[in-house]
Amino acid sequence: MAVKIDYRSGILKEIFLKNLYKILTIDRKMTSFKKNTGKSIMKGYIQKLRSKIGHDIFIHPAARIIIENEQGLFLFLKRADNGQLGIPAGALEEGETIADCIKREVREETGLRLTALEVIGISSNPKLEQVTYPNSDQIQYFTIEFYSNKWEGELEILDTKEITSVVFMAANSINKLPKNEQSAFESLAYYRKHNSVMLK
Repeated sequence: MAVKIDYRSGILKEIFLKNLYKILTIDRKMTSFKKNTGKSIMKGYIQKLRSKIGHDIFIHPAARIIIENEQGLFLFLKRADNGQLGIPAGALEEGETIADCIKREVREETGLRLTALEVIGISSNPKLEQVTYPNSDQIQYFTIEFYSNKWEGELEILDTKEITSVVFMAANSINKLPKNEQSAFESLAYYRKHNSVMLK
């Protein structure tokens, strides 16, 4: 037999309102987190794969981008995990297009909202794209390389766990980048010369 609960009664009403408040508070936190970072609180796609295959290598789509301002300076960032200089980049997540992926990564890492994208290269060379991380995770990336000089917003690091600084610098800093990210500038030079995407 169904029991009808009257939430207007004293104790039950208080319990109901407290639980409702908790639910709404959690929902607001999740919405705020996703709005500010572009991330879901749920585990990422790579994390879910890692739970099944451990440190073994697998092939994964990704994106990186060269961002240039009106003065001809390029956007560089400093990574928290290894202290190295880099350019915005990241792996594709479930439910994203590759364009969504790089826009999300740029938003998280630099605070900028890209308004235009150009594909300048496709990099799948294992010598460039195979990476072993400090925790022994191995990945071979299949990377789409982008270029942009159009965005909205100001520089602001939203993902402080991954990035410690972002700044526009001259091209002479390119040689401080990892080889796979230096290669993106080769793609840019090729694209500007031949008006064609570079395949690597």
